[in-house]
Amino acid sequence: MKKFLVVCAVMMLPCFLVHAQEAEDAGRGAVLSFIPRFDAGVLYDSDEKTSSFSYGNTSFYTLFEGNISDKWSFSFQNHWLASDAWAGRNFKDAIGTPTEDLYVFNGIKTDKNGNNFCDWAYVTFSPGPFAFSLGKQMLLMGGWEYDDYDFDVNPLSASLLWNTVNCYQYAVNAAWTLPDDNSTLTLQFAINPYNSGFAYAAAWDGTYGFYGMKWSALTYKSPETDDMDFLFSLGNRFTFGDFILDATYNSRCGDPEWELSSVKGHTVVGSLAWQPLDALRVAAKGVMNRATDLEETFWTGGLEASWFPLKESENLRLQAMAGYSNGLGYALMGLTWRFDLKLW
Repeated sequence: MKKFLVVCAVMMLPCFLVHAQEAEDAGRGAVLSFIPRFDAGVLYDSDEKTSSFSYGNTSFYTLFEGNISDKWSFSFQNHWLASDAWAGRNFKDAIGTPTEDLYVFNGIKTDKNGNNFCDWAYVTFSPGPFAFSLGKQMLLMGGWEYDDYDFDVNPLSASLLWNTVNCYQYAVNAAWTLPDDNSTLTLQFAINPYNSGFAYAAAWDGTYGFYGMKWSALTYKSPETDDMDFLFSLGNRFTFGDFILDATYNSRCGDPEWELSSVKGHTVVGSLAWQPLDALRVAAKGVMNRATDLEETFWTGGLEASWFPLKESENLRLQAMAGYSNGLGYALMGLTWRFDLKLW
């Protein structure tokens, strides 16, 4: 099934490009972005009373997206290099001593769950109020925590679900935007994130004044049994002036044993962001990860400040992060720079 979807996407892309040459200029445009990120800082183990160095979410991405015409669009994101210095540190007791190597993960390889250098690669056809997407894309899950690009996320403050479930899978999406232009219903047929069949999902996204919602339901075959697991995500956003309050509930928990899966439990994610100036944004985030079978609860929380020194642009960001992740205190500083190259 994966090979079939990839072949379909590759075979159709030249047709889209030919059509692009004949399309009206008003509906066309594409940008290739290079996004390096570098973090550095310290971690403090409150149990062992020891400190260590961390590269945080140091990584390198490329993002290529745009419109071929007023109805056809595409998006490709590649995750070429990354430090896994952060991997598992917020749940160190479950997976042992964390590594400290820079760029130990080369995204060109593929692991047992299908992770590789390509996060997503899909094309979308949007006739009127409908949109049909084909290719590797994100599963409909996770609420507002999954709304940010990966290179904008501090994994130490993210949930276990965000850290352990491979949310990028080959899928077909069909979406319908209601006449009010405020609500969208999306249905998805995808590869199971655990390579054991298929996954099915539905999502409702809407914006109603100060309130925004990302609600979804995802079902897939359990990797351990023949039972169907269900993940319900209720993402809620409230905007008041310069403040944005997010509250998301997920009906499962990421695996504390770091087996790239989810387990029975609950995940609650809350964050509050304040942007008093165009050049300054500060945010606080807290997560409760409850694994019911293990009868364990993992807590994470942190503060982050971002400074955007370029006028009327957020392409250059200086970031500082500090917080607590299940026995680990951390303090990191870094820089993210997005270079945009307009191709047409």
